[in-house]
Amino acid sequence: MNRIYVAGVGEKAGKTVVIAGLAQALREQGLRVAYRKPVGLARAYRHGRPCDPDGEAMAQVLDLPSGEELVAVLAGEAPRAWRPPAEAWPRIAACAQVEADLLLLEGREWLGRGLLSGLSDVAVAQRLAAPVLLVAKYGGEPSVDAVLAAAQLLGGGVRLLGVVLNAVSPEAELSEVQAYAAPFLEERGIPVLGTLAFERRLQAVRVLEVLEAVGAEVVVEGDLQAEVDRFLVGAMGAEAALQHLRRIPGQLAVITAGDRTDIQAVALAFPRVRALILSGGIRPERALLAEAQERGKTLAVAPQDTFTVAETADRLLGRSFLPDPRRLALLRDLVREGLNLERLRELLR
Repeated sequence: MNRIYVAGVGEKAGKTVVIAGLAQALREQGLRVAYRKPVGLARAYRHGRPCDPDGEAMAQVLDLPSGEELVAVLAGEAPRAWRPPAEAWPRIAACAQVEADLLLLEGREWLGRGLLSGLSDVAVAQRLAAPVLLVAKYGGEPSVDAVLAAAQLLGGGVRLLGVVLNAVSPEAELSEVQAYAAPFLEERGIPVLGTLAFERRLQAVRVLEVLEAVGAEVVVEGDLQAEVDRFLVGAMGAEAALQHLRRIPGQLAVITAGDRTDIQAVALAFPRVRALILSGGIRPERALLAEAQERGKTLAVAPQDTFTVAETADRLLGRSFLPDPRRLALLRDLVREGLNLERLRELLR
């Protein structure tokens, strides 16, 4: 059985998206593909216990039976622990024992995470004898430097398969990647196995995840499973807020101070706003409650200041992959166009 350890050069590089696309594409070629995440991060609670949402997403992508343990170790099991939890390595080794032609292993938040605890991507990939496929969110010269630094961090103990450059703007960056970045990396012995175009629809996050992350109290429950791909911070006048809402595409959530009733009313009336989050712990007026209920919008109150709520929410974009059929079809198209599957399979031999 072949193994590929998919590691992110930086945070929110798009590992889960690349893995989901690879899994679908290689299954279409007749391979039995399995998925495991040796070290996850307890970013949510499900059924009364902490979990890593990436494992749940991949269970849906691969149509795996419920209850199958896809994440071996949760980093949040021992708060502030800088040493591996008890039995971490036996559990990691056991998770890689599956019946499949190819096992896709998902790395931690980024390649350097876990160096202090000893549970880094480098250590896990080396222990499991899995070659590493790097995923880098493209952003010009700094991202190329980051790929080179990641290759040095892997050292000689782990085999590097290559890199996938993710979230490349077709209009502004694709020609740069083809003419400069990819040849530069190839010359330095790092195969560029794919270039995936930026697609905002893959960045979306569910309203419920946002509210959980900021610790908000739901005052009016709309569709908590609705997706948002942009956040608007309401710190301007009502007319300016309406102009911003009209200009910004996609599905939105608005974050504003609890005493800004003018912006709150504008947000609730705008069709593409899925949720309104009030900061500062200030509860909404009765008229606003009635408006939210009538329009079926989620209205929540967060205890933190507006800046903290907005910063926390924005970090969620692109962190979780939502495996609905429409998004999976989009991802299949991106992978077919952007990944060199034949070269990848050749390097695995």
